[in-house]
Amino acid sequence: MIVKLFKNLIKSTLSKTNWRLKKKHINKTYTNQKPDLPLLNAIYKCNGIIHMGAHRGTEATVYDWFHKPVIWFEANPNMIFSLNDHVTQYPNQRVIHSLIGNEDDAEKDFNISNNDAASSSVFEFGKDVESKKMKMTSSIKLRTKKFDTLVQEYKIDISKFDLWVLDIQGSELIALEGAKKALEKCNFLLVEISKNEQYLDAPRWEDIKKFLYQLNFYSNEEPVGSHCDLLFIKKR
Repeated sequence: MIVKLFKNLIKSTLSKTNWRLKKKHINKTYTNQKPDLPLLNAIYKCNGIIHMGAHRGTEATVYDWFHKPVIWFEANPNMIFSLNDHVTQYPNQRVIHSLIGNEDDAEKDFNISNNDAASSSVFEFGKDVESKKMKMTSSIKLRTKKFDTLVQEYKIDISKFDLWVLDIQGSELIALEGAKKALEKCNFLLVEISKNEQYLDAPRWEDIKKFLYQLNFYSNEEPVGSHCDLLFIKKR
């Protein structure tokens, strides 16, 4: 705890001088995974990006490479400091702290996961969770905001952000239900989907597909595996 407080103090002090503290990663391994060309094409074509479920903002470098403005949304208050510290090195990227839902001011238990909080969610893990070592270690009380409400409160010109990335651990459909007005300006959606019970009682692939098809968002492919990201494109 003392080390963490000392590190945050150093980061805070450096941020005032436009310097930053960066962790050195060693023994990094690389895979032979091919780049997702349809997604890269969507990033290239879009005006800007909404990223729900920011965590530590690891995609910020890619977005910056394409010179795209980005608004990051993160629910976990314990992530906001490091997320801001990372994102502020890139122009036209900003962070908004909010738990996105399908209603305003609903109190939820937000569960914190043991994998650097990357799988934290309003849902508990289900029986098909990817690793049996993963678990929720604590929870905090948070209140929800509809995305349409956030667009108004933060005076976001949503027409400038027509690619949305939703990686919010089972809450993707819930967030979309609270964003029907803003979705009118959206052209691309990258949505994390599950065909099985990754999260207990969370909406699944068929639910998300039905909702998006009604709004003229379609995917050119079926999910690969039971838990993956899928790109939807609006047909106008």
